[in-house]
Amino acid sequence: MEKLRIVVSGFIGLLPSGGVTWDYLQYPLGFYSMGHDVYYIEDTMQYSKYQSAGKEWNDSSDSIQYLKDTMKNFGLEDRWAYRDVASGECFGLTLNKLLEICATADLFINVSLSGYLREEYLKIPKRVLIDSDPMFTQVQDWDDSFPNKSSINIKNNLSNYNYLFSFGENINAQNCRIPTYNLKWEVTRQPICLNYWQYQPVNGSHTFTTVMNWSVRQKLKYQNEEWGQKDVEFEKVMSLPMLFDKANFQVVVTDSLKKLDYGKLQQSGWQTVDPLDKINNTEDYQAFISASLGEFSVAKETYVKSNSGWFSCRSACYLASGRPVITQETEWSKYIPSGTGIFAFTDTDSAIAALTEVTADIDKHSKAARDIAEEYFSSEKVLNTLLNKL
Repeated sequence: MEKLRIVVSGFIGLLPSGGVTWDYLQYPLGFYSMGHDVYYIEDTMQYSKYQSAGKEWNDSSDSIQYLKDTMKNFGLEDRWAYRDVASGECFGLTLNKLLEICATADLFINVSLSGYLREEYLKIPKRVLIDSDPMFTQVQDWDDSFPNKSSINIKNNLSNYNYLFSFGENINAQNCRIPTYNLKWEVTRQPICLNYWQYQPVNGSHTFTTVMNWSVRQKLKYQNEEWGQKDVEFEKVMSLPMLFDKANFQVVVTDSLKKLDYGKLQQSGWQTVDPLDKINNTEDYQAFISASLGEFSVAKETYVKSNSGWFSCRSACYLASGRPVITQETEWSKYIPSGTGIFAFTDTDSAIAALTEVTADIDKHSKAARDIAEEYFSSEKVLNTLLNKL
């Protein structure tokens, strides 16, 4: 394949934590390892979400330093820019260099709608949206009071791209409830740069873990229905640790809306951990996953209810580390086989059946987990498939 000049967007600086970093880093890192001329440009038009003690609310210096250090750690020190909305300055690449790159780029990949669509990005010949948040992407701006206007506005915004790719692998199926607005949607997955994720046999751990936001935002409203977050689905398995005593269960949980009853969670047998104690950077995140027996996780209600076919970036990282994954069904098992190394559950009974299977032969399921990562999430396979559809 010819060498392409590619611009990739993301949220690495805006949301400086280990898991988010891996979500977005593996796009430029994957393309770079394939020989492409790739640049990561973070231009969200949002103020930094994190400031260390004593800094002003609009101070982006911590985010910029985190991004700089991260890109250097992965050999991308000359291939990043951060356009700071607070100061109006461009860090990393100079603004002139950034504009030159955009003027000569073949491809713009806007991951998670993270990039603000300035003229220089819209002039890039091929523009790809990576919809990593299916159903939310399509209806977050919906207003039931004005359905026709909502549909037109959302479709117009999506039409800024030549190509639409979704993590909702079921988006084109009859039972999927995600509105497509009569646009062509391709499907894709999280790319995993497998050279950076080494298989390690499970070494004595008895704890299933996950990393989650309890509830990031208020429920969406679409077609007179509410569409919620993980807190809704977690209630369905709240009692699980009391029903399955052959393993422990731990969640690294963020409670953005202050809705979580930690006491109830802990009394039900869930160990809770503060993200700042465990997953501050890429290395901590990998260490946390490697120290786990496997992952047990729910999905956002919206992913489940819409039959989206969504599969988690985080779960793909567990698989790459050789950690079996037991995760809620969103119709993903139509596209990635469930039953060895990875399991879909729909209720407590099916979750317990999967937990029983994994704990009975952890070595088998650990090796199978890595095999699944290599077959379905290899960055080279995922990104080449994407490029071949353009």
